[in-house]
Amino acid sequence: MQGMLKSFQRLSRGVKIALMLWVALFVIICISFGVLKVMSKDRIYTATMIVHSNVVLECKERCLADKECENACIKDSKQSAYTYSVKLKFDNPIFRAHTQFATISLLDMQWSKDIGLVGDVRQSWNYIDIDTNKELQIGKNIGTLSYVTHFESYLLYHSLSILIYVLICGFVYVYARDSMKLNTTYPKKTLLHTLTLNKKDKIFLGISGLLIALLFAFQFWLGFPGFHIIGDTYSSILLTKDNGHPVFISYVLEFLYALFGKHLYYLYLFNLVPFYAGLFFLVWGFYLRFKSVFAISLLFPLLVGNIYFQNFIQYHSFALPMLLFCGYSMVFFIILVPLQKRYISIGLWCSVGIVFFCAILWRHNAIFSVFPVSFVLVYMWLCDRGLDKKVFTWHYVKGVVSAALVCLCIVIFVPKILKTSTAYPANHLFLLQLAAMCVPANDSSCFKEEWYYPHKNWEDIKALYKKYPLNADPFNVSWGYDDERPIPYGKIDGLHQQWIKAICKYPHYFVAHELRFIQAMWIQQPQWIFNATALEQKAQHPYHLQVVSGFSQNERSIVFSPIQREIYDFLYTHRIVFNHLWGVLLNASVMLLAGFLLVKYIRCKEIDKIAQTSVKLLILSFSIGFAGFFSAFFIAAFTPVAESRYMSPILPLGIMAVVSFVAFMLSNSKKYE
Repeated sequence: MQGMLKSFQRLSRGVKIALMLWVALFVIICISFGVLKVMSKDRIYTATMIVHSNVVLECKERCLADKECENACIKDSKQSAYTYSVKLKFDNPIFRAHTQFATISLLDMQWSKDIGLVGDVRQSWNYIDIDTNKELQIGKNIGTLSYVTHFESYLLYHSLSILIYVLICGFVYVYARDSMKLNTTYPKKTLLHTLTLNKKDKIFLGISGLLIALLFAFQFWLGFPGFHIIGDTYSSILLTKDNGHPVFISYVLEFLYALFGKHLYYLYLFNLVPFYAGLFFLVWGFYLRFKSVFAISLLFPLLVGNIYFQNFIQYHSFALPMLLFCGYSMVFFIILVPLQKRYISIGLWCSVGIVFFCAILWRHNAIFSVFPVSFVLVYMWLCDRGLDKKVFTWHYVKGVVSAALVCLCIVIFVPKILKTSTAYPANHLFLLQLAAMCVPANDSSCFKEEWYYPHKNWEDIKALYKKYPLNADPFNVSWGYDDERPIPYGKIDGLHQQWIKAICKYPHYFVAHELRFIQAMWIQQPQWIFNATALEQKAQHPYHLQVVSGFSQNERSIVFSPIQREIYDFLYTHRIVFNHLWGVLLNASVMLLAGFLLVKYIRCKEIDKIAQTSVKLLILSFSIGFAGFFSAFFIAAFTPVAESRYMSPILPLGIMAVVSFVAFMLSNSKKYE
């Protein structure tokens, strides 16, 4: 305790005030939650019922061409002529249903007229569903209901998590402030590297830059507007803002719609622009450092079918690898090329930040691919300052930890802030893993009785796991498997606690399940490579047609001209495709080799004798290999289905890792010292 007091006393006056305010807010939030719980107990409130929409029609539109789902929409309403969603207009703005934060229990309903009610009233947050034998007018007031409010503990958790986010931001700010002081106390040494270009250099840079631009234009023309008939993609195009699909993409598209108008090719550009920008930085960076025309050979990723053909598909799973490829290529360029003009350097660093910020929000698990870039970025910030080893190591560790905290805050809190409705995208994954641990042990206590549908039980879980050992979707998705789904889609109280308990009870079954998934994910061919006929598929389902109806006719699907089809068929016939295992092995090999060399140089005190460019390249190689290997591990360990698209970042990262390591070996040779 005395040590903590001494540490507190050493803090600056501003930090002390900020910490005391934080503690005060913490106490106020806890007390406020307690007051809400007490005030809501047994208090009765009222709400007006307004007819909102026809449920059956909306249900069919959400089914995404799943016939089983469409039949279920009709079956659920077969006892009546009409099923309506009724919105509740609450009289009290606080004591009401709040998504995730508060639920209500209905007490009594007073109908304003005979509406031909059939069956039970079904409640869903701020709405109720009713079955009637009469057609009702949308927007009509049909009566009032009374209810009591129950505030969920998640309200307290959510509020405190935001407060913790503020605290973490405060720590990061303090570190950034100390880093700026470090910049003053230990300024970076000005390295007198000049970039001189002769006529030959300018010709190569001009021709290679033009070639990359032409290759980009060719692929954009060949696959315009990109294949987009995918449910997740349409969620983004419709600007859906729950977090079932990364919500950040919807905001990016909304911004582009406002700026340039509505078009269906924006997500296609998010595949192509980062990819070709990454190639540009690779080729130019390599040439400007080593002055070898063989730099043009770094266009070889164009020959990799895993990358080239998947770039025709508008899917966030294929945009993320290209964002990562671009971001790491830009860092590669910055290491190799001395930038004399300050505004170019600042602009490039800002671009690196923007690319990695987009990447970490482009998929739910992208943090494992983005965070390792901090290994090299923190080193680049601290090197060339004349710091002794202890000070350098201390600041390096602080920098990497701060980067980890920043990445966690972005991943956790930005989607929470941006989303306007709630989804539960990981429920089915946890349920599958729970079944994988408990079914072999025949332990029914893992699944709480209150979770099930009335007609489902433990035997259904066992049958479902036996049928789908590598597919979590039937356990709890909203868009299908209606006859097989054992647990209603939505919030499942205590799911995470039961999952942790099961891991503690049956760790060997958990490991066995993960190993099965790792084998299935790592050793498979990429599946999202379409022939010309499949790529020309048109929207047919009413929901899909509704999505594309607001866009130009020529953007609603890919339509090949005869010459385009000939070109695409030729490329498709001669495609080179690699098993995902190659990407895993490339990343693991570079990570281990670069890590071994780093440890060797540090232990033998040789690292100070190596040129800084070479050290940076070695750390970059390790960073990318680390990102690729552990991305492959966590993707396989926490994926709901053995689907190849989840592994798409691994091979591009492996390619970048190898290129960086080759550049390190060249830079470390006597010729380029």
